[in-house]
Amino acid sequence: MDLLNDEIEDTENLLETLTSPFIRPLKYRLQLMPIININSVSHLKGYVVIEFQVNDTTGLTKLSLNAKNITVARYKLSSRDQGEDRTRLKKKRRRSDDKESSYEDHQDRKLVRKDIYSAESDLLLTVSENETVLSQENTERATESLSADEGFETSSSKDYDARSANHSDVKEPYPDVPAFSSSEIAITQYIIDDDKEIHTIFLETPIQEGIYLLEIDYHTWIDDNAFFIANYTASDQERWLMGTKLKRFGARYLLPVFDDTDQKVVFSVSVARPKEMSVLSNMPLRTLRDTVNSTMVIDTFDESPPLSPHNLAFLMGHIENMGATFIGGTKVVATFWSDSMRRSQGIYLFDKLEPAVINLIDVFPIPYALPKLDLVSLPPGIDESVASPGLIAIKQSAFFTTDMSPLVTKNEALKALVTLFGQQLLDEFMNVNRTDAWLFEGSLIYFQHEIDSSLNLSNSFVTDVQMKMMDIDSYSISRAFHENINYRLLQSFNDEYAKSACLIRMLHGAISDTAFRNGYRKLVTRWKNNTTYVLDFMTVMAEESSDLLLPSGVTLEESMNSWARQGGYPLVTVIRNYDEDSLTIYQEQFTLDRSLEDVSKFWYIPLSYVTENGSWSSPMKVFFPSEPQLSLDNVVSNESWILFNVNKTGYYRVHYDDRNWMMLKSSLQVNHELFPAETRASLIDDVFSLAAVGLMKYETVFDFIKYMQIKERHYLPWTALMRHAFKLNRLLYETPIFTDFQEFMMNFVSPLYTEEGSKIKEGSHLTKIAIKMACTFDNTQCLDWVKNVFENSKTDTEMEEIVPSYIRRTFYCTLARYGTKKEWNYFTERVTLIEDEEERKRLLTSFACFQAPWILQSILNEILYEETFHEDEALVILRAFPRNPAAAQVASRFVRANWQEISQKFLGSYSMLKSFVLSMSNGLTTEQDLDDLQAFRGNNYDSMKGARFAAALVEANGNFVTSWLKNSLPEIEKLIKGDVGNTTSIS
Repeated sequence: MDLLNDEIEDTENLLETLTSPFIRPLKYRLQLMPIININSVSHLKGYVVIEFQVNDTTGLTKLSLNAKNITVARYKLSSRDQGEDRTRLKKKRRRSDDKESSYEDHQDRKLVRKDIYSAESDLLLTVSENETVLSQENTERATESLSADEGFETSSSKDYDARSANHSDVKEPYPDVPAFSSSEIAITQYIIDDDKEIHTIFLETPIQEGIYLLEIDYHTWIDDNAFFIANYTASDQERWLMGTKLKRFGARYLLPVFDDTDQKVVFSVSVARPKEMSVLSNMPLRTLRDTVNSTMVIDTFDESPPLSPHNLAFLMGHIENMGATFIGGTKVVATFWSDSMRRSQGIYLFDKLEPAVINLIDVFPIPYALPKLDLVSLPPGIDESVASPGLIAIKQSAFFTTDMSPLVTKNEALKALVTLFGQQLLDEFMNVNRTDAWLFEGSLIYFQHEIDSSLNLSNSFVTDVQMKMMDIDSYSISRAFHENINYRLLQSFNDEYAKSACLIRMLHGAISDTAFRNGYRKLVTRWKNNTTYVLDFMTVMAEESSDLLLPSGVTLEESMNSWARQGGYPLVTVIRNYDEDSLTIYQEQFTLDRSLEDVSKFWYIPLSYVTENGSWSSPMKVFFPSEPQLSLDNVVSNESWILFNVNKTGYYRVHYDDRNWMMLKSSLQVNHELFPAETRASLIDDVFSLAAVGLMKYETVFDFIKYMQIKERHYLPWTALMRHAFKLNRLLYETPIFTDFQEFMMNFVSPLYTEEGSKIKEGSHLTKIAIKMACTFDNTQCLDWVKNVFENSKTDTEMEEIVPSYIRRTFYCTLARYGTKKEWNYFTERVTLIEDEEERKRLLTSFACFQAPWILQSILNEILYEETFHEDEALVILRAFPRNPAAAQVASRFVRANWQEISQKFLGSYSMLKSFVLSMSNGLTTEQDLDDLQAFRGNNYDSMKGARFAAALVEANGNFVTSWLKNSLPEIEKLIKGDVGNTTSIS
């Protein structure tokens, strides 16, 4: 249990950051001035007015705000006149009515707004008829906070900062500062606790029920955790983009905030900027105002609808409008922005946005609620897209994908767009600590794949998500979903989100499509602009799925909890009685590292099945109770095969008796296209997984896939085969039959490579698979191609033109795998020169492909003892080590020998500690290796906090590898050295 909860922060530590009780924030009026130095430290000056409501009658004597790296220069608390509250409420209702009608006319407003971006005037420019400019006196008082404080250094950046160095000249009033009758409340102390990220305000007199205004004048350093800054160009001319990425760590990096309330809050944002730049935020631009400083202007944006603070966003930089289109079926305009010097032959996503949105909303019936959407190309130095309501920043390679790009590249760009737009719809339904985020993020992953068929995307949930997740979840120590956690301490919840998507897909398969859609529609309608929890989701789904055939007395919530509250997944074994046309079904946890009979977990499993004469589109369904076995009568004749888990909609594996496997194999060989491609991929995934734990002979497995070599030309079954072939390649790395297995697989793949290898510019998924497998298994043609391109390309640009981006990682890895000092020098030199972060990470990933121990050792030494790599780059390198057994073995020795230095240098960085430990995966192949790991864990228990579960996973994988080498290697050795291609019998 200690290992299972190793990364879950103690709830006491999380509760210490809770906001003041009885506080409900109503609105943040925020004014910002970024001071950017692209080559040094950048900072931001801010002024915020927090309007909040107190619901406590006994009186509060202190307030607590969340803030990180924020220095406060001035603060003031005042209460608002109660009589004015009532009058203002009536006016607010009238303004709300006006706003609704003005949004209907949004297209006209958008056209006006485009002109304003290029306007240069000394006058206040108004972009909507219903705009209100507050009084001069109040706005001047508020914007004084943006004047330079004494001793506050400005940046020396020669482009933007030279103009903004005298930013005290920015005296023009901001148009959105409150003008209220109020009385000031004395503050006795303002205490900052940097460790807990808390600002505590002590009051001279208690405050009771009412509306209050807290003004804070502050500045903050622009931290990589919550901001990004990068240049669009490698030349001396600075053309940059900066922006926020608050989703993980919260708005506390941008402003003092009540960051942990479940309440959504209205934001009003103003940003000071140089005239030649543009600023974008969640909402449309409302006014643009020039300042006394003729080079600066102030943009003020419309008030937002209620948002979670972590969804607040803005971007500022050298960008310009590339064109606009409508968001599917609405009058809402989506505008594309990029570096003003970049010209494109056409933006593929421009024409795909409307059909993507239409199909996404068709699957997930949430209308787009904001009045606009901006999509911005990130500089090449950033490869992580960012989505906030109304504002998407997308990595450059996806943004500038064209119709002429390879199919794989276009698919990846469109998937990224669907995911980023989907986040617009889902984010506002999560609670602030996102402890239930797995449900909504999982929904998004699933919906993204659901719309693929309508958009002609070549990808599959089964191969892209479910197979990967089932590999991760295949150990006896697999964990349930996190509950009471401090999500900021964890690097990523991607595994939880992927498993959640699998469970949502399984639920969709168990109930009717209409019930599934209606459930989400009801969820959205009932909890719009409010926090939603898993229980809410279960409630509405139960209301809609009355036809679900659950076991007697079992609720939908109980059924789903059997999956959410325990780790792992079941193996369903089907044993038929051919004389009586009946069958018995058994369930047990599928684990790689422990014999199945040693684990006793049970699930409520929605089973789907089809027989030889059945319907693939309407399979039969039955619920397997949370019990060891289930019997079914009269479901299939003894001449027909039966297949469970149609298209792998369920999160489980299936095993059959030998006769049923024989019938399935025969049908595939006669006409494999009778089975849907996802089902064929599922069968291949299951047979290899069953063989890995000794439940099926490898002779049977290779006989089962024999049809693929000549007949199978759909990429999904080949994707499944590739995953398992690469696993076997790693397992056999240090065995006498490694080269024999490589030769066997090379011969198996050669027909496919002959057909597809030359279609590199077309770039289909099947072409990508053919090249990856051919190069991995040492196909001579593929190796010669890599060698010739490397030796004959005169420049890196020429090489990149020959090798499309979708296959470049394979190219680099193949080059490294056979590389020596010459290639290593090329990699180290190139990675320091390249500006494109995505290309840099392809190179960094390939570092782990080298085989020479001295190179692999030097990589780890540079990560630990030098400052060669940033932490995010080191993570990329370390996460690639388990893919190469030689690298994993070097890492295993290095981590054990240098753990004290690792734990000291990266103290508190859970992601780095975990990645160092996980780099040892696949490096433990003997009992002595396991003994050494256990001794290492015992000797370093305290310093491994945050990495203990990772170490347990490495040990679990080591247990599987050593067991497999002991039990399965002799069989594989006999099979590979024989003529496996002629094997026809099922054993």
